[in-house]
Amino acid sequence: MLALLAPLLGGCAGSNGIFSRGEADTPYGAYLAGRHAASVNDNLRASDFYSKALADEPSDPVILDRAFMSALVGGDMDRAIPLARRLVALNSGERMPRVTLALVGVKSGDYAQAREEIAAAAPGPFTALVGTLTVAWAAVGEGDREMALERIGTFDGRAAFALFRSFHEGLMLEVLGDEAGAGEAYGEAMETSGGGSIRIVEAYASYLQRQGRADEARAVLEGFLELSPDHPLAADALKRLTGGEALPPLVNNAAEGTAEALYGLGSALASDTSSNLAELYLRLALYMRPDFDIAQSLLAGTYEQQERWADAVAAYGKVGAGSPLAMNARIQTALALNAMDRRAEAIRVLESAAKKNPRAVEPVVAMGDIYRAAEEYAAAAAQYERAIALSGEPDSSDWTLYYARGISLERLGQWDKAEADLVLALSMSNEHPLVLNYLGYSWVEQHRNLDEALAMIEKAVERRPNDGFIVDSLGWARYRLGEYELAVKYLERAAELQPGDPTINEHLGDALWKVGRKIEARFQWSHALSMEPEARREGILRTKLDLGLEAGERAETDLKSGLPAGAAGS
Repeated sequence: MLALLAPLLGGCAGSNGIFSRGEADTPYGAYLAGRHAASVNDNLRASDFYSKALADEPSDPVILDRAFMSALVGGDMDRAIPLARRLVALNSGERMPRVTLALVGVKSGDYAQAREEIAAAAPGPFTALVGTLTVAWAAVGEGDREMALERIGTFDGRAAFALFRSFHEGLMLEVLGDEAGAGEAYGEAMETSGGGSIRIVEAYASYLQRQGRADEARAVLEGFLELSPDHPLAADALKRLTGGEALPPLVNNAAEGTAEALYGLGSALASDTSSNLAELYLRLALYMRPDFDIAQSLLAGTYEQQERWADAVAAYGKVGAGSPLAMNARIQTALALNAMDRRAEAIRVLESAAKKNPRAVEPVVAMGDIYRAAEEYAAAAAQYERAIALSGEPDSSDWTLYYARGISLERLGQWDKAEADLVLALSMSNEHPLVLNYLGYSWVEQHRNLDEALAMIEKAVERRPNDGFIVDSLGWARYRLGEYELAVKYLERAAELQPGDPTINEHLGDALWKVGRKIEARFQWSHALSMEPEARREGILRTKLDLGLEAGERAETDLKSGLPAGAAGS
């Protein structure tokens, strides 16, 4: 009955989606409350509401399905598994419930059950992909090499799955004890990936070490670190290898292999925030392997992409303290807390991480970044100073530290020190566009080295033509040189590339005023004012709007001189 009424009730939740206790205690109210909770990704709460609705409608397929999926995506497998059984009792071909029950079979070692569940699922792309991988790994669990290779071999000739097939074939053959076959499959996966996949690199390096080929294992890890410097998993593996410690196999059994497959699917979909498929696959991977720290970190990262900060904090909190990913988890936890306006708590997390790892630069830099974003430049500069001291003799990889400290010092008015940092960062970074732009822009603002500054900004624009902030710098340099028509051209382009920045819109307004387009200038200043500019700019923008550019410039001079706004012109 409720399944038929649900579409008609869809608009009853109210615009704010808030239900009183009494409304949510009715079956209809609980159902609608569950839909609202699911729509804002509060899946566990949604599952609670759907369970209330099921109390009166225990066999309603719509509520059952929503309750099941909410529990599954929320990671509540104790609730999802019984709901899956109820769903397949109503409709034997239900794909997702059947796959879930198949995973239960693999995890418990009941591989026959796993095959039966997949065989009973309705055909479709999802069943063909996840079902095939599950059955293949179930065959590995039973020691059936022929069946495992036959099932994973269904991906042969499908370019999109070539890497997936060779990688999992290597994992399967190694679990089955076929060392030679595993090595051949890993080699194919390495060639297909170009050595750029951390999971394949980890698996192959550990395989090579077990084969007595430690030098080759070291080369594999070092090659990856050239592509991804300081990657925590590769760096940790190389450190252990160098110390003579055994590298564990990536996968030891069928349950871990299935978890690896689900993680791979989640990883492939992680950048797509339009659906919760990545979250679903990663939740299933973590069910199969609860200590799967890389899956836990990726799940937290998907929450960050969606700005689900509380979920991200909770997920990062489950990364093991001894994991190579623990430091990154602590830093990302702090950044998520900061995004929730819990800055003091974020700093405490980072200070704790720094105390536990006294030689680590990363948590110190993160503190500097948090303070700098909050415009607490003295505190930011102090943290960057601390990071520079920890990093030792400077090399090219440290340029970001000097760049960040230079920005903080410039904002504090300590230009001589700032300039020294920025010039050093420019040299160390091989003239990175960001440094070219910041140093060049700073010189333009000070009316110094204008020709050199212009050349630097032009080089930055050449390297990053679609960066609105850098294009703005070029437009502002032209403005400072009195080339107002040309300034308008660049500043209009900058505003197109970065329409939500108040500084760019203010600059465009100034240039438009200079070329006589005063109505458009006031529109841009008004637009800039609506974008929450820095507090010190608000009064200047209001003066420009009320009295024009010249009055605004006088107000800015007063501000720099420490006088009350307008004093110089009174």
